[in-house]
Amino acid sequence: MAQLSDEELREAAAEAGISPHELRHALAERDSSGLARPEQAGSLMGPPDRGASAAHAEGRLAHPPAQALAAVRASIERQTGRTGHRQGEHEADVVDDDLGLNYRVRAQDDGAGGALVRVDVDPTSGRSARNLALTGVVGVTLAMVGLAVLVGSTTLLLGGVGLGVLGGLLVGRKAGRLQRGLVSARAIASHALMEAEDQSDGPRGALPPAR
Repeated sequence: MAQLSDEELREAAAEAGISPHELRHALAERDSSGLARPEQAGSLMGPPDRGASAAHAEGRLAHPPAQALAAVRASIERQTGRTGHRQGEHEADVVDDDLGLNYRVRAQDDGAGGALVRVDVDPTSGRSARNLALTGVVGVTLAMVGLAVLVGSTTLLLGGVGLGVLGGLLVGRKAGRLQRGLVSARAIASHALMEAEDQSDGPRGALPPAR
């Protein structure tokens, strides 16, 4: 996302008939669907040591690391309605149990009185739940079909096939919900950095979210 000055943001928002805050959030959502890869996004910090990262957003804030971490964490908590917890001095997690997503927030000194902050979206929990559900559906379906063949029961066979179809649809819905959650999480992470920037007096340095 191109960085707009405050004046340019106000002018663009006035032309669109919305507030600058609404425009900034809309730009974050637009960029969250981009195809930029992590290696193409000018990464300031490396990937986290814990878990996986399906998407990330990062930026340079004028706050010291501890304050920057708290500001970004607070924004994610407000947007998701979840309460996070610290993971060491300069790390925090905000877990969305419904979607199976974990926002991993890290901050480090940038050497100039500010902080580099990165938010990684970890979908491990959601993917594990989806895979477990899929394994259960396949296992039960095969068991029912096998038993139906052994006893020669058409009713049991049809029941097994029907259960497999229904279970597959439910697993597909869960997978789609997780994917939509990732798209939303990218925008949430980027917007959290933007809100933290708005609270600081230093230069804005948020980078667009990346997969």
